[in-house]
Amino acid sequence: MRGIFYSFLVIVLSFVFSCASAPTSEKAELSSVSVQSVPSKNRSFFSSINKETMRLVEIGSPWSFRQAAASIHRTSQDDYTEAERCLLYISAEIMKIAWPSENITWTVPPLSRYNQYTGAIESAKKGIYDLSTSGSDFLSVVLPSLALLTSPETMSGYYSRAEQSLKAALEMCPDSVLANYLMGTLCLGKNDSENALLYFKASNGKYSGGNKEILKAVAQSCFLTGRYELALSFGEELLSHFPQDIEILKTCAQAAYSLGDFDKTEGFVVRVLLLEPDNTSYVLLRAKILMEKQDYIRASSLLDAVEKRNMLSREYYILRTQLLRDWSKNNAAAIETAAEALRLYPDDTETMLVAAKTASVSGLVVNGISALELSQKVLQKDSGNIQAMEILLEEYIKKSEFTKAYSLSSALIQIPAARKTSLFSHIDICLALKKNTEAMELAKKEYDDNPADEDSCMAYIKVLFATGQEKSALQLISALLPSAGSRMKSFLYFERSRAQISEEAVLADLRASLTANPRNKDSLYRLYELYYAKKDWRRAQYYLKQVVALDPSNSVYLRKNSELEKLLGK
Repeated sequence: MRGIFYSFLVIVLSFVFSCASAPTSEKAELSSVSVQSVPSKNRSFFSSINKETMRLVEIGSPWSFRQAAASIHRTSQDDYTEAERCLLYISAEIMKIAWPSENITWTVPPLSRYNQYTGAIESAKKGIYDLSTSGSDFLSVVLPSLALLTSPETMSGYYSRAEQSLKAALEMCPDSVLANYLMGTLCLGKNDSENALLYFKASNGKYSGGNKEILKAVAQSCFLTGRYELALSFGEELLSHFPQDIEILKTCAQAAYSLGDFDKTEGFVVRVLLLEPDNTSYVLLRAKILMEKQDYIRASSLLDAVEKRNMLSREYYILRTQLLRDWSKNNAAAIETAAEALRLYPDDTETMLVAAKTASVSGLVVNGISALELSQKVLQKDSGNIQAMEILLEEYIKKSEFTKAYSLSSALIQIPAARKTSLFSHIDICLALKKNTEAMELAKKEYDDNPADEDSCMAYIKVLFATGQEKSALQLISALLPSAGSRMKSFLYFERSRAQISEEAVLADLRASLTANPRNKDSLYRLYELYYAKKDWRRAQYYLKQVVALDPSNSVYLRKNSELEKLLGK
């Protein structure tokens, strides 16, 4: 069954990436390292070895190594030539370094002496890139790059040399599983995930035999290149054979989270924590998932546990700020936590975004910096950051800076990844600027495409009223009211109140609106306006204070509240 599974994975990969191929060779210039020309195919040391056996070794997969070992098998160790001994040793050591999940099925006879090939392997095992090999054949070119696997953190200074050597090796043996795998590993080290995926795909050909290390690399590269569904698919299949592999579990957890499948993500995270109970990163990831699922009590317990361990991190501060802001509604504590996060990580984009959102929601500043300023700071680093654009848009709207808001929302609605709320904000901005034709075109199309969507209906009704189509608006309200939920019902009563003639009917609809949703800011503000017009200052302030509580940073509401306080002699 395992063989069938691996064969299936190889076929799937070949199909998915049928249009892709490993990157072609490029000319490279080395400044401090001497340029190594493309090696010749001089096999003087291994000249006694059958060419087909040498090709199997150069392919470098577990399957090909076993075939090569079988082809030179001797009944007595004394019958092996020195070249054969060296080849069996090289094959076994590569297996240990590159393919540790595979079994070595041949006996390695003792070497009588060491040479450049064994020296390169011994250096690689110590994390050293061997610069002394002759480069006269495939193995002398490729073996130093095994250090990419044994000590990746120290290899950045040798990337240029390794890349040149591996390209030379691939010119000699384009279908080498080992050389393609090492080149993919090199690309990952250089944060070139797209090319890494292409090389790993090339290594996963007919000679790979569905090797675990290669398939893990493919799954990881799929994740890094945003192919989350494919990463999760391969990861889950691998887990069916290697259920305790921590790296596969982590890849699956991250891929599932990126796909928004929080139930599946939590399952993987729990399995990670069973193997690594002190892994704070995954404790925090679980807390993050629970918050996405609005299970704030359990999330809070996990954050408390992390705090007790004194393992505070950027992710901890971000999650704690969000929990205080969104669940506890403790804006003061949320601001204080965001301020500490910003002090510790002043240039971190995610920290600035959480601080900006918290400042926007609370109407307060974080370390003396407003939500508008924080979002602008993020956009200076990343002009296309959608979340920063959305926060900045909210701030412009609060300040009634609709011309600036229009420019920003016009850009936002062109970005496919932007939330649909940006479109509805843009429609509201168009209405504020009397761009009724544009508002109608957008609202009508959205309503026609999604007539059952509440936000689409709301936008369309607002535009109908704004463009003088009161009859159509009231007909649609009458049709929607009987089956509307509380949020929608509150909106519909408010909109209907705008068409009522008598004050009694207006007040009845506004009260019905607040019965359905006591936090309807529009209805509260309309009641403020009615009582203000009647010079009933105390009732006017009663409703306006609720509006200010819902939108504490809105300068218009704050100014009007100050006016009322003066009228009331406060």
